[in-house]
Amino acid sequence: MPWKEINVMSQKLEFVLKTFKMEKSFTELCTEYGISTKTGYKWKERFFQEGIEGLKEKPRKPHRSPTHLPEEVICELIRIKKTKRNWGTKKIREVYVNNHPHERIPARSTVERILKKAGFVESRRRRRKVLSERIRDRIVPEKPNELWTVDFKGWWYTREREKCEPLTVRDEFAKYIFSIAILEKADISSVKHEFELIFMQYGLPKMIRSDNGPT
Repeated sequence: MPWKEINVMSQKLEFVLKTFKMEKSFTELCTEYGISTKTGYKWKERFFQEGIEGLKEKPRKPHRSPTHLPEEVICELIRIKKTKRNWGTKKIREVYVNNHPHERIPARSTVERILKKAGFVESRRRRRKVLSERIRDRIVPEKPNELWTVDFKGWWYTREREKCEPLTVRDEFAKYIFSIAILEKADISSVKHEFELIFMQYGLPKMIRSDNGPT
């Protein structure tokens, strides 16, 4: 499929919306739009997380490293630390700010990295993260309608500056999406009504899992 630069955003949005219809396999759809499956999954994930804004091109130019400071700045930070060894990074930076009110001030994280490299800051041992029971004991379905998932997937603003946050209901085994609904209110009553419509059409699942709380 030929891509026109002026329509890149609309083509991306069209591709993502077609992936929900399940009329073609994901691989076939990627081939039709001339992209790799890796790119296709990236667009779909960004759409879930950020809405239409997530489909915009991300800047590829690397950010300037905050550690690229003039040598005199680094030396003065170390000199201040030597005179105030019991002070933390925050106070050391405040002294530098007071001494140079009209100059570019390094971020606190940058000051901490400089002092750490100079041997004034000890590395703290990170605590091992413990996964919650709800995540660690997730059930893996073995057939359709055994487990459905429900979540509000990302949000974006419409042209009228109204917040749009679609409710997504999917079969975890078949990866089939039953509904992507834009509700007037994201409250229990509206969600319950949407589920009633889905139950009437597809029946009842054995279990429902929600990342936004108990179902």
